[in-house]
Amino acid sequence: MTDTLTILKSPHPIEKTFHGASLERQSFKMARFFDVAEITVHDLNSLAEALFSIEKQSDKAVIRGSLHRDRWPPLQLPRTNETFQSTPRQWCMLDVDGLEWLDSSSDSSQILRHTVTHLPIEFQGVKFWYQFSSSMGIKPGIRVHLWFWLERACSDVEMKTLLLGYPVDLTIFNPVQIHLTAPPNFIDGAVDPISER
Repeated sequence: MTDTLTILKSPHPIEKTFHGASLERQSFKMARFFDVAEITVHDLNSLAEALFSIEKQSDKAVIRGSLHRDRWPPLQLPRTNETFQSTPRQWCMLDVDGLEWLDSSSDSSQILRHTVTHLPIEFQGVKFWYQFSSSMGIKPGIRVHLWFWLERACSDVEMKTLLLGYPVDLTIFNPVQIHLTAPPNFIDGAVDPISER
């Protein structure tokens, strides 16, 4: 089965920035209007390729929703529920945010193995694409985005129901919620505590 990945392009960067030795976070201004593209994906590999192609572009991000057909051509559109509709997706991103990690190891494979044991059984023992979130290594706990390809397309409501009670941010299951894909920016002497995001 094929699906689409909705990509928003902002007129300015939509990435988290940290500055100075204390890693103070600078807020970024979210744009009101975006250019929109939809990329066809058909499995985890094509999803990963699409994500890899945009993760170095700080002006791009993903949302779960799809454009209402009457909003074409997709140029300079607002990120609202009037523009985008809730759409069942065969892909999903799980935003694990602050899962306790008491081990001193920074080995990503150990961190990821530990993380998936705290997810529903459906997400264990399967392949996924991951990106450590911007706050990983800066705020306590494990903070990672895990991208999966599901057996079938699932709605936002289905995903929220399945993941209720697990260490996953459920606000991501919203047609217009931004999925940040660009790595954070470190300036003015700030050093990224994670060697490989």
